[in-house]
Amino acid sequence: MPDLKSMILESKKARSELVATTVRIPKELQAVVEDLAEYLSLSKQDVMLKLLEEGVKVAEEAISEDDSTEQGSINFHVLNTNKKHDLNDHREMLSEGIAAAFYDPWKFNIDRIQKNDTVFLYENGVGIVAYGKGSGDTLKKDRYGDTDECHFQKLLDFTVLDKPLPAAEVKKILERNVVFLRTMSAIPDGQKLLDAINS
Repeated sequence: MPDLKSMILESKKARSELVATTVRIPKELQAVVEDLAEYLSLSKQDVMLKLLEEGVKVAEEAISEDDSTEQGSINFHVLNTNKKHDLNDHREMLSEGIAAAFYDPWKFNIDRIQKNDTVFLYENGVGIVAYGKGSGDTLKKDRYGDTDECHFQKLLDFTVLDKPLPAAEVKKILERNVVFLRTMSAIPDGQKLLDAINS
């Protein structure tokens, strides 16, 4: 358990902004959280936040594995800028007009972007904020001293939207659910989004 405690303490230091939310949990789970908080000498909030973060990480990895099985040539993709992991990455994608992903297996999503594929950049909690066409040329650079752990492509005809297209609106246009948690998802019916943005 010392590893979990140190992870929680580190996450406390790294926290910049928290938002309040309410969730009802079973009594048995509440008891486990309270016991864990007491054992680690931490607040229930800190324990629950870290458990939630770890759960989201597991869900994202599972979704990413499912996504990696997609085959065929898809002309449209939605790329999550994952600002929750690093706001600077999100800002760089928008300011430099690039599609980027980091570390194995997520970085290899960028390699799937073919020349002239349309890539929509999705910002968590906001919606689609920009789009452009893939160059088809995946470039690599170091990330925090790790060699070639950033794969990126310059997006041609890059456009930042004046008004983001919220997730609810995307689902309405496509008349189906879209998984925005994935690093990158194929959008076979992406022409509908492009038409809606340009109308």
